[in-house]
Amino acid sequence: MAVAQDYRRRFEASLLRWQGRLDMPEVDRVLPWIYSAILFVVLASLSLARYRSIDTGVDLAGWVQGAWLLGEGVPPESTITGNHIFAPQAAFGFWPIAQIARILPTAPTLLVIQSAALAVAVVPLYRLARRSAKLRVGAATVLVLAYSLYPAVHSLNLADFHPEALAVPAFIAAFVALRAERWWRFALLVSVAVLMRADLALAVAGLGVLLASEGHRRAGIWTTVLALGWFSFAVLIVEPALIPDGVDQVEYLSHYGDTPLGVAGGILTNPLEFLGDVFSRANFEHMVGLFAPLLFLPLVAPRYFLPIVPLQMLYLAASVPEEAPAPELNVPAISFLLVAATFALARTGQIRVELVNVDNRVLVALAVTAVVFFLRDAPSTAYEEPWHWASRSSEDQARRAAIDLVPDDIGVQATSSALTMLAERDLVYELDTSANVIQAERGLRATEFVLFDQSDAESWSTVWVDNFDRNLQRDGYIQVYRAEGVVLYQRR
Repeated sequence: MAVAQDYRRRFEASLLRWQGRLDMPEVDRVLPWIYSAILFVVLASLSLARYRSIDTGVDLAGWVQGAWLLGEGVPPESTITGNHIFAPQAAFGFWPIAQIARILPTAPTLLVIQSAALAVAVVPLYRLARRSAKLRVGAATVLVLAYSLYPAVHSLNLADFHPEALAVPAFIAAFVALRAERWWRFALLVSVAVLMRADLALAVAGLGVLLASEGHRRAGIWTTVLALGWFSFAVLIVEPALIPDGVDQVEYLSHYGDTPLGVAGGILTNPLEFLGDVFSRANFEHMVGLFAPLLFLPLVAPRYFLPIVPLQMLYLAASVPEEAPAPELNVPAISFLLVAATFALARTGQIRVELVNVDNRVLVALAVTAVVFFLRDAPSTAYEEPWHWASRSSEDQARRAAIDLVPDDIGVQATSSALTMLAERDLVYELDTSANVIQAERGLRATEFVLFDQSDAESWSTVWVDNFDRNLQRDGYIQVYRAEGVVLYQRR
């Protein structure tokens, strides 16, 4: 027993000596960028491998078409989503991203930018841990590891493209700026966040309340007022002006009302129903999945995630389909929970020579927990064999062969897996196979080509597939390609 304790003391002393050598400003300027570069290579490789295997969906296709339309100088009204590209959440921050995509391959560029944004968030997180929380290099590195393995980060990285991902580094960097009382930088960073998604302004408004409670009364009031002002302007004026008739502005909250004000009224008049939706079993499991990979540390410093509670409750009450879990709604949680975990680690440690020493057992527990939940929950876990994603199966080759037969300037309707490759044109529509064959046939558009991929219609029986084929041929289409369940039809 005494020998074990002696070895432990020697190990801890050696660890402290190594951390002391790394606790230098020169190291802090370089080390987080090294971590960020490594994470970027991993995230971008995974995202591009998924794209290469043609395993993308409607979300990426809609943004690709929007970027292409902006590049062509025409109104970005997507035929894939049926919306103006800026309509759903006034994501005007997408415009400069689209300008970059004009000179580079559109879909890969969007995916790489998203991966880069998620990776660069490591830099402000590391600096927050070192400068504000006064953690040693070892604790800051474990935090970076926890973020890098966070299942919500990997789900967002692999869920097509969402401009909201760029708000993650903006939010974390905003905490660094406010801790340093650099208000203009703080204002710029939160502006970037809300321009990626309008309702993130509610998180910024909560951040203003946190500022006011910490003694920055003037900055907090201005932050809250301006954030709520932008949210009201975007939701009540901008979005209705861009949304065409017949499209629901509050699709996921429509069970409370048909308009934003109607939703607010429905929640206020039915608070028990709202709370029941928020605290449903599925939502409970979802929140456990956000807190558990961080060893529930955010609960030690709750003031840093309380600003997002109202917005998160709206997200939890939304009727999001199980087949489309909307990982972009986790953006506020990713940012604020990591910040809370940073300051929670500082609270669990002891200050020694101006830096906080965190018990090594806590750091090991956090690292092991991050690894375990990554392996269990992340879509890029080793159990999914992501190293095989970049290889093209016979089904992938069949999809690409069919796509290559469709001319660039011809209208086409396709199932979800092929939409991204066909999105850079004026007229491209989704062939919705999520329900039954009758609804799919009712939704058919009068396009020159129809591309049907049976793997996108998993719920269809063989009889349904045969009926769909016969009805298309009856309506004047002929098969011009067929392989591996992929069929391309052309109008006679």
